[in-house]
Amino acid sequence: MPIIDPLCRSRSARAINYARKAVFGLICMLCLGSCSLLESLYENSPQLVFWWLDSYLDFRSDQSPIVKEELKALQKWHRETQLPQALGLIQELMPVSHLELSSEQTCGIERKVLQTLPEVIARLAPSIARVASSFSAEQTKTLQSNFHKKNKEWIREWMSGTPSERLEHQTDKGLEQARDLYGRISNAQKWTIQSLAQNAGFEPAKTLAIKLYRQDETLKALEKLNALKTKTDLSAESLLKDSEQIVRDWLNRAAHIKDPDLLEYSERRLKVNCEAVAAFHNTTTPEQRAKARAKLKAYESVVLKLVKAQKA
Repeated sequence: MPIIDPLCRSRSARAINYARKAVFGLICMLCLGSCSLLESLYENSPQLVFWWLDSYLDFRSDQSPIVKEELKALQKWHRETQLPQALGLIQELMPVSHLELSSEQTCGIERKVLQTLPEVIARLAPSIARVASSFSAEQTKTLQSNFHKKNKEWIREWMSGTPSERLEHQTDKGLEQARDLYGRISNAQKWTIQSLAQNAGFEPAKTLAIKLYRQDETLKALEKLNALKTKTDLSAESLLKDSEQIVRDWLNRAAHIKDPDLLEYSERRLKVNCEAVAAFHNTTTPEQRAKARAKLKAYESVVLKLVKAQKA
């Protein structure tokens, strides 16, 4: 299903960023072209995520084993609790993949993902607190510098060029995702995707503002954790408890935007995206829907295999 909004990309860009991706990210991975690749990525996700995080934070030698241990524990938890939910979403999509879809159906999937947010935050907080509590002020500066670097790259991708060039870029992203799921796309469908992108209400400045808000919340949380370490009157138990609360507050603030204008924009983009997914799907031919169903079936087999692996 074509997802033409870069806001979706920002949600799934960081492993610890913004807990809702725990299931939604798996559904987004349906765009991958190979079942074996998906399985390999999942099985090796602790190491892959470690490398990615290390590129942002430059872990010390004493931190690396702790980070890897927590990532393996998170993968085990995800396999046991979140993969079955993702499997349910895939199985929910399969019977209707050959039918017309309504925006209520596609938005329903999003709502089910959002319902997992409290559970995901509750599980992430202790692991993140254990790791982030050891970060130095220098590592916070390194993270801030990398945020700045990535923001410049994002601005070049989504805010440079003329309006028509930016529209073409959005359209190309939508086409790429549509082809991944449905196969060959007709010229008429290309125009449909362009029209959906044109009417998507994507505002790069507001999307960037949301990114900056979440990055700022991350840096503030790390500063609070660093300040907490200077309180010598706290017991180890109290320090851990307070650290976890800082992380929970951070994840909740990152996931729930307070600014009324940005909140309205974010919610509107989710709604428009649901409508776009349904609108494009309803232009597809029986052959394209059969291809989509076959891909969903293949990924169902992979996720089933991954779920069963933890029981072995």
